[in-house]
Amino acid sequence: MKHRIASIAVALAIGGAAACGSNSDASKTPRTDSSTSTAPSRAPQTPSQQSPRELNTGQTVTVTTEDGPAEITLLAVDSTTTIGTKKADAGQQYVVYSMQVKNLGTAGEWDTYWLETPRWSGSNGEADSPVFEVGLEDPKLIPYDTFSSTPDPRPGEHIKATEVLGVPNVSGTLQFEDSNGNAQFNIVIS
Repeated sequence: MKHRIASIAVALAIGGAAACGSNSDASKTPRTDSSTSTAPSRAPQTPSQQSPRELNTGQTVTVTTEDGPAEITLLAVDSTTTIGTKKADAGQQYVVYSMQVKNLGTAGEWDTYWLETPRWSGSNGEADSPVFEVGLEDPKLIPYDTFSSTPDPRPGEHIKATEVLGVPNVSGTLQFEDSNGNAQFNIVIS
């Protein structure tokens, strides 16, 4: 009797685990009923499931994070080895980008901190964490405060911010991922 109960418990546990799914690709394949559909249905892709979008100057993208939806507009982007009288270290360049962020949500502030900490992927294959540059002044290149110096926008509000980052002096891509690690968009620097 004890063996029969143990066997039933094991069978239920295995069946329950199978019903809950697994991380295998087989469990991610949509099931179709041939009497109602000839093609598998697919869920809409989110930014984390597809290649990140490229954001160009003047372009607006809508992103959704744990704080809800927001519109992000790339107002300007530039790369240079000199800002004012300050020169970048040898082998480095400054990347300057300005964005407008509008909170499209209905409750709470929209956290912008991840917009100041992109990942750098150089055309030479070098990955880097850009260095946040402070104390540089040029009203044309740096028209706004940094994201850390602006309030997070509430529903319906927008903010504008400029970031200056030090990266290797090669072409590359700034890769922006939200706090959950979802790739949202890229800015290509040539």
